[in-house]
Amino acid sequence: MKKYEGLFIFPPDVTGESHKDSASEVTKWIEKFQGKVLQKTDLGKRHLGYLLGKYKEGRTFVFEYEMDPSRTQEFRKELELQENLLKYMVSIPPKKVVLPPLPAAAAPKE
Repeated sequence: MKKYEGLFIFPPDVTGESHKDSASEVTKWIEKFQGKVLQKTDLGKRHLGYLLGKYKEGRTFVFEYEMDPSRTQEFRKELELQENLLKYMVSIPPKKVVLPPLPAAAAPKE
């Protein structure tokens, strides 16, 4: 299993509890391809830099998930077929580099 990060933009028309349906829909898509959601973040309604369809704003979600790399191509094809998904982006998150601690600076002698 490989870790991925996905950004999903839905129409802003969803109000109240229905925006949670969008998040659960993405979770279903991931689980359909034997993926596992590690973390999800609702960024809320955001202004878009350009029009997506007829929308100037979109409801944005970020998901961190694990999925078998052989299933990702099928997953992306499934996302392309979704009518209520305005835009998506899937990327591999950068590995966090752990730096060794710096040596303590020698105190100046007086």
